[in-house]
Amino acid sequence: MNGILLDAHDMTAHHGGGLIVVAEGGDAVKDEFVVYDINGRLPPEVASFDFRDGKITFRPAKTHDGAAGGKTANMVVSQTNIPYERYFGFIPSKQIPDAQALADLGEALRFNATYAEDESATPVAYSYFGQFVFHDLSAMVDPGGHVKPYSERTASLDLDSVFGEADPMLTGPATPMAVGPTASQGRPYDLPRAPDGTASISDLRNDDNLPLAQTHMAVIRLFNAIVAGCPGVSHVEARELAVTHFQSVVLHDYLTKVVDGGVYYDVMSKGRAVIHTAAHKLARLNEPFRYMVPLEFAAACARFGHSMMRNNYFDWNARNANGRLFSFWSNTYNSSVPPFDGTPDEPRVQLPDRWVAQWGKLLDGVGLPPGQAPLMAAKIDTILADPLKAIPDDVLPELTRSLQTPVKNLAGLSLLRARSLQLSTAQSVAQTILPPLAARGSPTFAVLTDQDLGRNEPTAVKTILQSHFSGNTPLWFYTLKEAEVVNFGQRLGPLGSRIVMETVHAAIEESSPSILAGNWQPDPRLQPSTPDKYTLPDLIAFSGLYNT
Repeated sequence: MNGILLDAHDMTAHHGGGLIVVAEGGDAVKDEFVVYDINGRLPPEVASFDFRDGKITFRPAKTHDGAAGGKTANMVVSQTNIPYERYFGFIPSKQIPDAQALADLGEALRFNATYAEDESATPVAYSYFGQFVFHDLSAMVDPGGHVKPYSERTASLDLDSVFGEADPMLTGPATPMAVGPTASQGRPYDLPRAPDGTASISDLRNDDNLPLAQTHMAVIRLFNAIVAGCPGVSHVEARELAVTHFQSVVLHDYLTKVVDGGVYYDVMSKGRAVIHTAAHKLARLNEPFRYMVPLEFAAACARFGHSMMRNNYFDWNARNANGRLFSFWSNTYNSSVPPFDGTPDEPRVQLPDRWVAQWGKLLDGVGLPPGQAPLMAAKIDTILADPLKAIPDDVLPELTRSLQTPVKNLAGLSLLRARSLQLSTAQSVAQTILPPLAARGSPTFAVLTDQDLGRNEPTAVKTILQSHFSGNTPLWFYTLKEAEVVNFGQRLGPLGSRIVMETVHAAIEESSPSILAGNWQPDPRLQPSTPDKYTLPDLIAFSGLYNT
């Protein structure tokens, strides 16, 4: 077969959108691997996946409407491709929502264009930390040119987004990873970069916005602090220390702030009831993919963090009082578009020193002047920051330009993406989740009514919901609204929490190493603040990033 062999590590990645491989089998041992693009399911003669070598073969001669593609040769994507798993079935064909209605719903949602923020009790650092976590579980890479994107990343929470594929042969003494110098001052607080500004990291999406890039840099510095603070440690050992302490930050700190308390306690005390249960693990024991990230998590529930983005980030650091969400795009190489902000108006081949994160301001107040409080994330609800209403072309993934119903706001993109994947409605997902919860005595929940879903929404949103989505609510919208109605925007509601908590819990359990494999405790050499867990403030302090 004539084709083009592509290496994932040589390609430029953008956030969102891409080819997605989904295990569509009727049970855990009869998988049918199906490929979807942003407009829907691709027939096998257009795209197919071979689980034996992790390759997608894409034949662009035909598209959804039968039009000729740009090339006739087969395109072969070569990499370790971990499919997603559909846990809650397909939406019935008669219930597939109208694409224009979804686009209209996205446009009708509220986008905050004011200086006022409806704040949660969660510091802003956790909203971008969550984005980093979910990138480590799921990736969609855009190769560019005539080849469509594909899905990449292990389904385990193992920091392959930072370290790449694990190499057990690296038993020699560990050496520090590269970090990048800031512009003008040369301080070691930027991502490592090529001369043109491209980040030299395993997951290029982590240079899509400034706080996300600073989070990735913090994890690199965590590894380097381990190397410096644990003399003679090997690369394998240093990576294991970084991974396990990162897992503790996620499980014992981050999830406690975004997941419903009852759901969190239930999973921690009883294990998982829905995602990758004991029976599911047993059925998949000898399958090519033991654990796959739930499609409903990746395409809907995990996207709640976008609603936590503020419109304004005043006093971003001691030298920069004018942080705005659009500035976070301007100050990364991936998303920067001219004209840049600031003086001089330099291109973003390096992070300007005035944009280095002041973690006390973003996290817990450490090092702030008296009377100055840390910034809090926006609440989890259906109100989004104004820049997300019209995302610049350079920030959008290239694939979205082929949408059959073009939109540029994040809400519409999220809703249409779920439609292309034929995700079940929130009500259908709830009816699947509730029986196993009741059977084991776990907390159940009431499904939101149409009145709940329209509460405090603009008239246009209520009209669209009543006309098109009564009893058939898109899972992404429901996840946000449930958080607002049930937990006042402070945490996810019970349905969203169940999917997010169990997905991440399973990803930690399936990782090697895993803190769930035994009675793990933090290593005293990494200076934990408590003897039984590691927190994000611990990570930032040990990495030497307070008071930067």
